[in-house]
Amino acid sequence: MEYINIILMTLIPLFSAPIYDSIERKIKAAIQSRIGPIGFPRSFLQSWFDIIKLFNKELVLTSYGVSLITILELILILITMIILQIALLTSQLYWIISLLITFLSTSTAFSLFRAILLDNPFSSIGAFRGFYITLTVEGFFLSSLIIMLLIDVSIISRILLFCVIAISCYVVGSKVPFDIAEAEPEIASGVYVELSGPLLAIALYSLQIKRYILAQILSYSLLKLINTSNTSVTALMTVLLTPIIWMIFGIVSAIFARTRVDVGPSTLLKVVLILMLLIIATLTVKVV
Repeated sequence: MEYINIILMTLIPLFSAPIYDSIERKIKAAIQSRIGPIGFPRSFLQSWFDIIKLFNKELVLTSYGVSLITILELILILITMIILQIALLTSQLYWIISLLITFLSTSTAFSLFRAILLDNPFSSIGAFRGFYITLTVEGFFLSSLIIMLLIDVSIISRILLFCVIAISCYVVGSKVPFDIAEAEPEIASGVYVELSGPLLAIALYSLQIKRYILAQILSYSLLKLINTSNTSVTALMTVLLTPIIWMIFGIVSAIFARTRVDVGPSTLLKVVLILMLLIIATLTVKVV
């Protein structure tokens, strides 16, 4: 029965991530007084239509290495998704969380590595920006996630850790104003500039699955914050909370203006550093 639950929870994001992306686009369009995807079911399936349309276009290979990395990135994202579902449905968290962190970090590295390999200055700029923003938050994100999920800390520490995880999930998901690696209005989609057709479809689908993973991690962290202990209830609540978290992220990204590339990451680093210092202080006080 547990294997069936893992399979079902893995299949849900494979189909629903593009649907959540479509709904987010509709909500953002309404906030910004635009029309967005029109009609039913197109309003809810626009991202699926876009992916299918890209798959039907001609495959243009600029580099076999880039193609391989794009496919490997999707595979790593899918493995990360499976590991996360196992983590939700089992109490043996130590080795599972280690695997989750490893594959999540590796998939991000593959995305940046692909951008570097592309022979395009816009892609190189996007890769540098992506590395900059990843370096700013990922270490704090992963360490906060480990403490939150594996260590029993005070409620104040859990709240601060949740704040770091929430900010990090938003940033790692490439939401405005931290989508500086893509930055479509400035550098012609940056890390995706040389991708087209099926390869672009795979890259965009990988990003949507990654955003689902991050929303699910934040949902799980929220449940850990309020200290739920029932594994089955936690898994179900995580599935229900994930689209809500996704839409909240979408609303925030629609409200925020784009920031300067040198201001956003530095401000972000200051905020996260302050939170981490407060976390260390609360942990120290509890130990003492």
